[in-house]
Amino acid sequence: MTRAEIHPQHQRLAARLKELRQAAGLSAAALGQPFGWSQSKTSKMENGTSALVIADIHQWLDRVQASDDERTEVLALARETGTRVRPWRDADRPDAATQQDARGRRDTETSGIGVFQSEVVPGLLQTPEYARRLREVHTLLPADEIPAAVLALMNRQTVLFDETKQFDLVITETALRWRPGSVALSLAQLDRIATLAGLPNVRIGVLSRETQERTAARPLHSFVVLRYADAPSTVEIETLTAEQEVTEPADVELYEQFLAEQQGLAEHGPALLALLDRIRDDLRQLTSNGS
Repeated sequence: MTRAEIHPQHQRLAARLKELRQAAGLSAAALGQPFGWSQSKTSKMENGTSALVIADIHQWLDRVQASDDERTEVLALARETGTRVRPWRDADRPDAATQQDARGRRDTETSGIGVFQSEVVPGLLQTPEYARRLREVHTLLPADEIPAAVLALMNRQTVLFDETKQFDLVITETALRWRPGSVALSLAQLDRIATLAGLPNVRIGVLSRETQERTAARPLHSFVVLRYADAPSTVEIETLTAEQEVTEPADVELYEQFLAEQQGLAEHGPALLALLDRIRDDLRQLTSNGS
């Protein structure tokens, strides 16, 4: 990305980050040092020649000890800059635990979170063993980063118990039936979901396989909607190779509409618990058959 190609909103955001760094008396190298960033990464961010990802912006604001007003201003500007894509193989990407910590701080600033997950159990609902096995078999994470990443995820899950926030999650039955490990692991994960579904501020819906088969409209990817009381919502999408953030209001609204439609089709309450029981029975049958 050259300076001539930079969107004006992106350029204003980059310039504001630089102003905050300078006001804090930090060099470009010193700002990124706690996060393992190179000086080059910091320079590219504040010159507007690289993608500005929300998680990185949160870390920047933490590092310069931004005031509440400054944080609100910068994050609002960040959400106006459209869609950003960041490859997982980015050489300046922090380790997995640091990323989870940044997401945890971000989660605490939301008024609520919406999730659609068609492939695996959402991170906020995962048991430690499920999270560990998932990262061993289904991600590009280095093995030595996995234990700290799982611990950081478990710490992040405490946000579910903040009843000032609303959590709105839709999972497909297919995702619940996928097994990253043993039957015992999957049974424990189903128990965890049943328990969290009882929280007053957590709404978990599961799309049965029958519903999935008879409804044609479905996204090709899972996504997370981050909602804020004093700023526009954003959407995060994770693909095999990159992380994408969507901030364009019209695009975000499409994801919100889709999530609401899927919640309307999903099983909740007693029907949800009955569906979880059926999946448990099928898993136990696998055990009795020696699978």
